[in-house]
Amino acid sequence: MSNELPIYQLIPDLKHQLNQHHEAILEAAPGAGKTTVVPLALMEENWLKDRQIIMLEPRRLAAKAAAKRLADTLKEPLGERIGYRIRHENKESKRTQVLVVTEGVLTRMLQDDPSLDSVALVIFDEFHERNLHSDLAFALCLQARDLYRDEDPLKLLVMSATLDTEALQARLGCPVLTSQGRSFPIETRYANLALKTDQVVDEVVRLTCQAFSEESGSLLVFLPGQREIRRVANQLQERLGHAPHLSILPLYGELNLKEQEVVIQPAIAPARKIVLATSIAQTSLTIEGVRVVIDSGLSREARFDANTATTRLHTRRATQAETIQRMGRAGRTEPGVCYRWWSESQQYQLASQAQPQIEISDLSSLVMELVKWGVQDRLELDWITAPPNSHWQQAVDLLTNLTALKRQTDLQLSTLGTQMSNLNIEPRLARILIEGRRLNMTEVACTICTILSEGDPLTQHHSDLTDRLDWLDNAHTKINPHKQKPYRKSLKQWQQQSQKIAIESIAQTSHEMTQLLLHAFADRIAQRVSHEQGKVRYKLANGRMASLSIEDPVAQSEWMIALDIGGHNGQEDRIFLSTALQLSTITSNTPDLMSLKTHFAWSKKEDRLISESQRWISKICIDTQKLKSPSEADIADAVCQYIKQEGLSVLPWDSASEQLKARMQFAFTHDHNNLWPESSDQVLLNSLEEWLAPYLGKVTTQQAMNKLSLADILLSRLDWNQQQQLNKSVPARITAPSGSSHAIDYCEVNPTLRVKLQEMFGCTESPKVLNQIVRIELLSPGQRPLAVTQDLAFFWQQAYPDVRKEMRGRYPKHPWPENPLEAQATAKTNRALRSS
Repeated sequence: MSNELPIYQLIPDLKHQLNQHHEAILEAAPGAGKTTVVPLALMEENWLKDRQIIMLEPRRLAAKAAAKRLADTLKEPLGERIGYRIRHENKESKRTQVLVVTEGVLTRMLQDDPSLDSVALVIFDEFHERNLHSDLAFALCLQARDLYRDEDPLKLLVMSATLDTEALQARLGCPVLTSQGRSFPIETRYANLALKTDQVVDEVVRLTCQAFSEESGSLLVFLPGQREIRRVANQLQERLGHAPHLSILPLYGELNLKEQEVVIQPAIAPARKIVLATSIAQTSLTIEGVRVVIDSGLSREARFDANTATTRLHTRRATQAETIQRMGRAGRTEPGVCYRWWSESQQYQLASQAQPQIEISDLSSLVMELVKWGVQDRLELDWITAPPNSHWQQAVDLLTNLTALKRQTDLQLSTLGTQMSNLNIEPRLARILIEGRRLNMTEVACTICTILSEGDPLTQHHSDLTDRLDWLDNAHTKINPHKQKPYRKSLKQWQQQSQKIAIESIAQTSHEMTQLLLHAFADRIAQRVSHEQGKVRYKLANGRMASLSIEDPVAQSEWMIALDIGGHNGQEDRIFLSTALQLSTITSNTPDLMSLKTHFAWSKKEDRLISESQRWISKICIDTQKLKSPSEADIADAVCQYIKQEGLSVLPWDSASEQLKARMQFAFTHDHNNLWPESSDQVLLNSLEEWLAPYLGKVTTQQAMNKLSLADILLSRLDWNQQQQLNKSVPARITAPSGSSHAIDYCEVNPTLRVKLQEMFGCTESPKVLNQIVRIELLSPGQRPLAVTQDLAFFWQQAYPDVRKEMRGRYPKHPWPENPLEAQATAKTNRALRSS
């Protein structure tokens, strides 16, 4: 290893920091050599005391590659002083001093031995990726050393290319050691374009062809996902396929380790390669011979929706940190070039860092680990970024539904949950494996777990899981036969895993495959609801809608289990992997998945109350049955809900009930000497259960509702004394000077008396109710308003002469005296007055 690598300048400072303290933060640009130099530089430190250095890498391939480079530097085979441990594979021995692992492995080590007595230092490499497992491992290490390593604290070293160091420094309380520069210079060439997402692929192809002709060496092209990789590969094959010694190779996470290892091997001159990669190649992986990077500037990430428990793919602009890391791939072994389609000014407008995975991921595995650790609250640990409460609660709900957690206040693993956690696999898969042992279906369970964990081998085919199981079972298949080997290897590992499960099996063996899946994917049970525009839409038990192609064989089934579901942001979810389901399988084998509900709802179309008994699977109603004799309480409650939804106007209000309601509200507002119930519309609506519900027990039709006497019901809110006091203080009618009785309208803003003008002769004071002046509408003999007043004396003096002048000719049979204050108040005509 060349001592010219920039990282060597920092080694003395790093050694001093770890000698004097128990934590260090190292920031070094891509190509500085931190992964391959730092562990070896620390191997002889006195504080190790014959204990191990654990170095975490975010991916299995990165862990293997880093371990191999370290071992090659020492000119030793793997498994001697340098070893690695990843899922289902390890190379280590008693002589191993540096063990390279993935984060999940470290979490299991901590669960087995929280003190980590045999470990002196944990190195978190590529920490800027903010992998979900690295955040968890970091938080567990902090707590474990506080609890178990007081006298000899576990040392922690965080290494990264680009770090948001403030949060880290707050947790570790140490300075950041920074390595300036990279091994070799990189020229960045901007195309100064402004492109939409769907235009980027064509521009990337153009830049790749340009770079291939202008530059030497191999090329690394960063693309957001497999779909774009396939499109670019097809176009490059058309344009450059004739070039001698050229290989066009994809690189993404779903490739098996063997396929990934082929990609990172050097291309021996005159051979060249163009590697089309997702963000897997951003950091940690060194692809030998690459000196040119073409950056699409896009990144695709899976974002978990806690509301629907589904994951959707989201394409976004790459961050500044990501583009810097991508550019750094071009300068690992010699001077390089990086092509970007955007402008230099746009580069500085990009977000600085990507969102941590802990904020956008399904947390069910994390919560399982933490409950096993003994955590009750998500904020108990000292996180760099705390898990979002919505994601945390959704994970708790899922684990509870999987019967991994006990249904109680405290978070506690059930007996089944303990078995699941001991398997150290994703909770749904753990449940399938355990259920397979219980139902004597181990082989089927292992095959299903293989398909679900390794990824869909038949992505271009229909969604039926059965096709995948048949494919794996058929040694002579002509469909993707090259993929079978890693799947068969994985199958053997799952079979070995299943042997660890100690559970009593039931005798019979004639079970359906879907019985295994129901326990793990109860929230993904789906019912067909419609078909349109070439696709069939299903409603999932979690309430979400998703679709299948109408040509998919599973789409012929009314019921199914959607095993892999997702899609792109802004689009309806698609079902990628599924299996047909018979409803009878649920009802006969897993009745615990169903719940019985009584449903009451008022049908405006039928003008009646519908009362049903319903069977549900979460948010899917299986069937309904009419209730023969619902209770009066249920009827009343349902009608109240209908009224609250539609408003008080659906009730049979008449003039008497409207006026009584208004009088009671008037009394509440203006009579502070008595305790009157508030009778505003909003209060009445909110308190239906108190005043109206007792009268609704038999109201099951609109006809029955129309027979309600609202005036009597409202009056029953008052006791006898209040009723008498209401009639006295807020009278329904008032006697005019003519001696006639007239109703007061309390539905107006002010109480209003509508009376013939002649009936108020001689009256100069407006009447009052609870000291509130009554508004008087003076009417013509034809009952039309002539004037509105609350000051009769002013009206007689100022307004009456004009009214008299206009009206006496129109109504000559009625009295219009010049002096109304001295005239007799009357409802009679002049002739009637003379004859009386």
